[in-house]
This record gives sequence, structure tokens and C-alpha cells, in this order.
Amino acid sequence: MCGLAVAAFAACGDDSDGSGGAGGGGTSTTTSSGSGSPSATSTGSTEPSTSSTTTAASTTSATTGAGGGPQTLEMIDDMEDEDNAIEAAGGRLGYWYTFNDKTEGATQNPPPDPEGTGETPFTMTALEPARGQSKYAARSWGEGFTGWGIGFGFDLKSEDGDKTPYDASAYTGITFWAKVGPGASTTASVLITDPGTDTVGGVCTDECDAWQKSLAGISEEWQQFTIPFADLKQGGWGTPAGTTQIDATKLYSIQFQVGMAESFDIYIDDLAFYN
Repeated sequence: MCGLAVAAFAACGDDSDGSGGAGGGGTSTTTSSGSGSPSATSTGSTEPSTSSTTTAASTTSATTGAGGGPQTLEMIDDMEDEDNAIEAAGGRLGYWYTFNDKTEGATQNPPPDPEGTGETPFTMTALEPARGQSKYAARSWGEGFTGWGIGFGFDLKSEDGDKTPYDASAYTGITFWAKVGPGASTTASVLITDPGTDTVGGVCTDECDAWQKSLAGISEEWQQFTIPFADLKQGGWGTPAGTTQIDATKLYSIQFQVGMAESFDIYIDDLAFYN
């Protein structure tokens, strides 16, 4: 059984690969979370054709996916500012954090809650070589975890430690680029919480089983993953959400997890909502 996370919720299962989880396991350490087809797929390691417009408030772009259909993106974080904050746009306010199963002697970088400060020193990793014009990505790496594993992510709307729901119903899902380092575990998943799968929602108290999707096919090459909200399923181990689909009108957190992370090194870049 996973333990209760403070602000990040790990699931102990996955809808396809059974990769451990973010709803109960782990400790959160935040001071405050293409294809053209509607399924979790990758476009391969080549860059998509994109034309973008950037303002001080937000970044949007029209991207042509592998299926030829356009995607309209609302950037959550492109990581290029190198800090632990997501883009403060569209009412979002959140900070990247890490969490894990507390296996004795194991290490995770960046580390959760250093010295009990309540703050995660999460900074973005410089890409060598760069991925096209992208020079930085979110990354967590380490070894030795033998329980449900490790995770990292952020809350979508959080201030002074209090999470409130974020309305993402205008979007179809999320899209991002991902890869793992040489020889690292490929048992990875993306997890998103809503009122039925987050302790602040009042439905689950400790065994919060997040909505999730396996990142099937993740490898040492960059790939774009497109995850419709409709494809997310609970892991099947914890408290049922009481619904068959995630409530996109009230999202709390987006997290990435590696299960049984004896050796892990995972990169996430250019994370956005799409429709």
C-alpha cells in the first residue's frame, strides 16, 4: 500500500503497464502540483512543424501532428526559464517538485524536501545537445527505489500550500516530449488528479488512485506523447473516483512517475494543453 502524499498523489498501479504510482506513495515537496489521432502516441524523434506566438502572459501555437491535423496548444511549461515555476498564464500557478517511495539508501535528483525546508530546489536540466530550439527540460534521475518508485510534477493552481481546482475543460488533453537516459527504466506513466483522486477533493483520504496513462514506447530518443483526457484510467488499486472519466473542469496536479525505479533518468519537455 502506498502512503499518503502531502501534496502529490501517487498511484500504485497503471491502466496498462502497472507502473507504481502517484496517489498515495511519495512525499511531496512543494510550497504551494502528435499524433493526429486521439490516443497516447508518439510522433517519433523528429520535431513537428510549428508556428507560434508568444506574449508576456502565455504561449500558444499551431502544430501539425503526424496525422496531418492541426493542434492548438496552450503552453503549461516550456522549461526555458530554467526555474521550478510553470508559466503563470490562464490562471495557473504551480511549482515543480519531486517525491518517492522512501526506499532506504536510494537517491532521487532533485531531492524531495531538502533538510525539511518545505521547498524543492527543482531547476531545469540543460540539454546537450539541444532538442531543436529547446535548450532545457524537466528531469529526475537516480537509483535504488524498490517500492512503487519515484515521481515529479506540479500543481496547476496552488498558492501558499493550498491547492484549488483548475478548469481545463476547454482542452482535449495534454501533449509533451519525453525520453529516458541511457540504460534507464522505461516503466513510466503520466498521472493527473481531480476531486475524486486527490485528498483535497474529499473523496479519497489516503489511497488516492490518480487518473493515469502509461508512456508506452518511451525510449532514449525524444518522442512526442499526446494524451487525451478521455484515455486516462485509474490504476485500479485505491479508492474509486466514483466516475468513469476524469473531471477536466477541476484538475489539481500533473505528475510523471517511474515505477520500481532501481535506475531511472527521465526527461519531460514542452508540456502543453491541446485541442
